[in-house]
Amino acid sequence: MRERWFSRRAFFLHFLLVTVVPGCLFAGWWQVHRALSGNLLSYLYSVEWPFFAVLGLVAWWQLVHDGQAGHLLDHDHPAKERKSWLYHQDNSEGPQVAWDRALESPELVAYNGYLQSLAGGKAKKTWANPRGLPSEVQPELPGAGGGTALS
Repeated sequence: MRERWFSRRAFFLHFLLVTVVPGCLFAGWWQVHRALSGNLLSYLYSVEWPFFAVLGLVAWWQLVHDGQAGHLLDHDHPAKERKSWLYHQDNSEGPQVAWDRALESPELVAYNGYLQSLAGGKAKKTWANPRGLPSEVQPELPGAGGGTALS
């Protein structure tokens, strides 16, 4: 309980609360006075700024009461189910997805081979090998057979 309200993270969130919410309320008050002096667009802003203040208050409450990742991985205490109404986890129990490599198209197989060769990173990019592919994966480029482009 004490860590929730007095940690470094909580003090930062409290500081944001006492600066952002009054700032939004002040901006709403200022827009009301502008609207009453004839600026019609300020009527919208006079409603919008208090809404931002309420949104900041809700966000502060949720962030202060949100469990940190370090506490969820504690082996002495089992992970608790999150009670936040802003967090929704999909708990559906559906069939496992299985991938059949026999159904892959030749283009997909070639592209996956290209990605694996890039992940290997063994070849250097040169004028003859602009993609940096190993020689066994590198496709034959048009005009790459023997001559130079300037000849």
